Amino acid sequence: MTEKFKRSFSFALSAVFAAGLAGCSDSSGGDSVNVPSDTTTAASVNTEQLNEEDKQAVNDAADSLLTDKELENKTIKWLAHYDLNPDSRGGSKSVALEMFESKYGGNIEYVPTTWENRWSDLSTHVLGGDGVDFFPFETRAVPKGIVSGMFVPVDDYVDLNSDIWQETAPFMENFVFGGKHYELCTGVTPEAVVIYSKKTINENGFDDPWELYKAGEWNWDSFKSMLTDFVDPDSDRYGLDGYYYQKALGTSSGTSVVRVNNGLMELTLDSPQLDAAMNLAEDMYSHGLFFDKSLFNWSEQSQMMGEGRQLFYFCGSWILESDQWSLSIDPEDAAMVPVPCCPDYDAAYSIIPDGFMLCKGTANPEGVARYAECCIAASLDENARKVSDEKKKRDFHWTDELLEQYYECNNAAKEKPFYDMSYGISDDFVSTVTDYVMYKPFEGSSYAQGKEATREVGQTLVEEVNASLANLN
Repeated sequence: MTEKFKRSFSFALSAVFAAGLAGCSDSSGGDSVNVPSDTTTAASVNTEQLNEEDKQAVNDAADSLLTDKELENKTIKWLAHYDLNPDSRGGSKSVALEMFESKYGGNIEYVPTTWENRWSDLSTHVLGGDGVDFFPFETRAVPKGIVSGMFVPVDDYVDLNSDIWQETAPFMENFVFGGKHYELCTGVTPEAVVIYSKKTINENGFDDPWELYKAGEWNWDSFKSMLTDFVDPDSDRYGLDGYYYQKALGTSSGTSVVRVNNGLMELTLDSPQLDAAMNLAEDMYSHGLFFDKSLFNWSEQSQMMGEGRQLFYFCGSWILESDQWSLSIDPEDAAMVPVPCCPDYDAAYSIIPDGFMLCKGTANPEGVARYAECCIAASLDENARKVSDEKKKRDFHWTDELLEQYYECNNAAKEKPFYDMSYGISDDFVSTVTDYVMYKPFEGSSYAQGKEATREVGQTLVEEVNASLANLN
């Protein structure tokens, strides 16, 4: 981002961010439910409370940052299991929506669906040709939604060389097929961080993971060593809990079961990085380092973190922005650190790219592109970060150290991202290859046997997808 861009936005919105924040949150997980996960970004500023002077500041920022191209069609139709309008989101209108309204006279028409029915409803709307415009990005959207004809490229509607796209355009390169970009990426966050209690660490005489990370010594070895020394079920002491650690650890050496190569899928079951990650999983399982959910009605027990009965918990940082602090950790005692990486390979952090997909048959692609740019603009200002920090301190009792750790986790993910494309091949590929190869070793199955058992069907499914992707060229 250019300095001119930063300064102009910072100056124009300084009054707006003094108005305070009001947000909402849903988690992103294995299926990547991409409801905005950061409850305290600038996009969540409560503009219903703005006076006329503050609203003018939003207008000025929009004028200085966004294209002056007028929208012929003012309405964009949003199909999702959540609304982007304020009525169903706690009465809080986002700055992004305020910008979209003030700059372009735009509005969002919500087309509701449910999480369970979202794909079938998308197909119905696309085939019916009723002009639904955009859909939330999720890990199962690409390339599955492209080869099934649900989504179209975004290149004709955005200038990825412009200032506004400077931060997110590099991540959009993950979604290039047939030479075209297929996601409007508005931000990137780590899929999981490691949450822990400093008190538990200190009481057991361990080195603080945060200090190890800063010293370049936080990796699989130090992580596993702590778990090994801590876990003792007979003494009611358990290791790693959560629903996010399989994917986060499985990709932390920088690979998965497939990769994108020149716009096509390539099966990578024999990758040495994948072999290392799955051997780690098997080894940790054999030593009982994963929390045994079968002992607790097959559910995670995150409250054990604050009770000193669990050492580590993998989840998105949003878990520390819940009203009741469900981890039961004293806010002064909570800490987070990036997922440990393989000491033998370059660091890699599993990411979730936030953003939107353009639906086939969209009636207003220009409107969606301009709204996506409003979302980016509303999240970049340095003053927004300051107000965001104050909200975390006030509402969730975050410490300055926790804030520092939060931003470092985000920065690490942006600097060394890994996006796992395997979940978007097809549902069959996920169930017969990805889950079997990358999840079963965390449950005691043999990775070596798993990859051989799934190799033939995996190659067949990849070839089927590639045949469809080749037709995009």
